[in-house]
Amino acid sequence: MIGFIRKTAALILSLGCSVAVAAFPDKPVNIVVPFGAGSSTDILARGVAQELSKVWGQPVTVDNKPGAGGAIGSSSVARSKPDGYTLLMGTNGPMAANPSLYKNLTYDPLRDFEPVVLMGRLPMVLIANNDTEPMSVTELVAAAKKHPGTLNFGASNTTARVWVELLKQMASIDVATVLYSNVSGMMTDLISGRISYAFENVGPSLSQMQAGTVRALAVTTPERAAFSPDTPTIAESGLDKHQLVVWFALFAPDKTPQSVIDTVNKTVNQVLKTDALKLLSLQIGMAPVGGSAQSLKQYQESEIRKWHDLVMLTGVQIN
Repeated sequence: MIGFIRKTAALILSLGCSVAVAAFPDKPVNIVVPFGAGSSTDILARGVAQELSKVWGQPVTVDNKPGAGGAIGSSSVARSKPDGYTLLMGTNGPMAANPSLYKNLTYDPLRDFEPVVLMGRLPMVLIANNDTEPMSVTELVAAAKKHPGTLNFGASNTTARVWVELLKQMASIDVATVLYSNVSGMMTDLISGRISYAFENVGPSLSQMQAGTVRALAVTTPERAAFSPDTPTIAESGLDKHQLVVWFALFAPDKTPQSVIDTVNKTVNQVLKTDALKLLSLQIGMAPVGGSAQSLKQYQESEIRKWHDLVMLTGVQIN
């Protein structure tokens, strides 16, 4: 009789735990964006949050924690309770490049996080002030060789800084890099002519391209982008030695239960197919991906290796 009671109690306890986990989410979920409001990462996170809240019947909020190339927000998630109620909208910067760029990083992108799902990829865009003479990458390279050190490129993020260095190496040119702490200040200087060129994410660039305030010279992806099919790739100019894209992905703190990760992964894959997310993806120039948590882990590991090699090649370091 005692044995029967013990088995029954154990079964009830097991079922209780299963029910508790299966009930996720039973309270609000928060997505941390390690960049400022209005960034492509922020826009995507808010769109995803809105769709997730519809499916889950729970509020899904977005919390911006910018600073240190995404390290501040990423660190906060790494220290959060591993229950799935705090997630990170990570990008290639904080979740792949930062270990090679920062000497004293306060988190480990692999050790401190559980990969959940790859949201999508998008190119950087090489944009130019409307009054600049070169109308193509080929003409730009020729001008840079004719007047070394005189052309200037704005960069408001880590990926842009590396892209300028890669362009210099691939084309064997000498250009100046002007660093900005935010994209709005850089875009203002580009439009006014204080700088001539910039590498930037699609989100902040596309609205200016459509308004005619800047010109797009090239995209950094291997293929032309759907949002601007007439804009050639950098590779079309013969500069195809390196490929570098921007990506977005959801991560959870290390030791988050697998069942919770599976739930988030399944739901995100579902909402990526909604009309709302398809439209949003088009607006920010993102090609949706989705897939399993394991496939994100493998992709992230390959990106960390790539960024290590790129940082060693270009010498870009952030103190």
